[in-house]
Amino acid sequence: MQIGMRRCLRVLYVLVAAGTLAALPVLIVDFRNHDWSVHYKAFFVATIFVLLSLPVSIYEIAMHLENFNRPTCQIRIIRILGMVPIYALDSLLTLRFINARIYLDPIRECYEAFVIYNFYMFLIAYLEDEFGDVAAYFSTKQNQEHIWGVQYIWPVWPMGGEFFWHCKKGVLVYVIVRPLMTVVTTLSMLAGVYDASSMSPTRLPFYIAFINGWAQAWALYCLVLMYQACKAELAPIRPLAKFLCIKGVVFFTYWQGIGIAMAQSAGLIKARDKWTTYDTDDVAAGLQEFLICVEMFIAALAHAYAFPPRDYADPLHPPQGIVRNLKQLFDVTDVVDDVHGVVDETMQRTAGNISHATTSSWRTAKRTSRSVVGVPMGWLRWFSPNNRSQTSIYDEEGLDSQDALLPYTTRHTTS
Repeated sequence: MQIGMRRCLRVLYVLVAAGTLAALPVLIVDFRNHDWSVHYKAFFVATIFVLLSLPVSIYEIAMHLENFNRPTCQIRIIRILGMVPIYALDSLLTLRFINARIYLDPIRECYEAFVIYNFYMFLIAYLEDEFGDVAAYFSTKQNQEHIWGVQYIWPVWPMGGEFFWHCKKGVLVYVIVRPLMTVVTTLSMLAGVYDASSMSPTRLPFYIAFINGWAQAWALYCLVLMYQACKAELAPIRPLAKFLCIKGVVFFTYWQGIGIAMAQSAGLIKARDKWTTYDTDDVAAGLQEFLICVEMFIAALAHAYAFPPRDYADPLHPPQGIVRNLKQLFDVTDVVDDVHGVVDETMQRTAGNISHATTSSWRTAKRTSRSVVGVPMGWLRWFSPNNRSQTSIYDEEGLDSQDALLPYTTRHTTS
């Protein structure tokens, strides 16, 4: 009965979505004829795409909660699926209330980093469920080489616990950097010193974009490297489709915003009094929000394909109910614990490396000073008439450099 009802709902949704998309060009032409403001035209069209995307994501989340048979994996999937509703609603509200973007956009930006972290942890959770101790299992495998060019910067990470620790650290760097840069951006906008229309190296937006771009690229690189190392073990869950969904939304929307900012800085985006009362900054921001609303409809369909609930349905375990598992969505203690653990371990490793480097430097300096002092002392003894014959005795006895600095009588008395 429930399966038949769900199929009917899916068919009904497909018909409504197809009809809405088919009628959309007619609505746009009608808007032009009635001389509506571009702002309201964009908001109306964006609302249509958001209303089409929300049912898909909400349905997928509900089905995962109902068939919550692999909690460690599915809690990550649900958080990833939540990206579409959060992105879509955030962008729609920002498009409608453009002056509120300073408070709304940070929500989307922080969730972006949260999604990348959860995708990494989803892969780890699957590997742990299937192979137990992941570090021990992969320690017997061949090391994964860096992508060309990176090997000149970083040495190969030993396969096993060390490899996964570096991958996790790379992902968590973005989890930390992205919210920090969001805070810096928000505070600078409130202070009136953030000029989003300029990407000049002398302005703050350039450096914020550079830091965010570097952290994001490194996190995605770590995910790619992990995928290459675990491709065979991850094959049953189709990791490539999932990775492309994450990369497509996070990476594309971010660089889309950078591209719009660069176009605005180059003067390609301008506000015209004939069709809007917004300034250039608002037009650029509104264009980004509008495009995200449209793209989230595509992302919702892609997520439904990449993370289907049927992969976790088990006929031997009846559905548990949605409300029962809903509370787990709001438990983020795992993120806090992981960030704290990686930061602590990084600090301990850094302190250990500094201590080791200091000890090595001290030993090297000590050996160097002994050799530097020993050479002239040996020559002085050799030229001394009283010690010249003793010097040959030292050579015959095979004394080391430290004994050569001691008087002859002292060495023989000690021995």
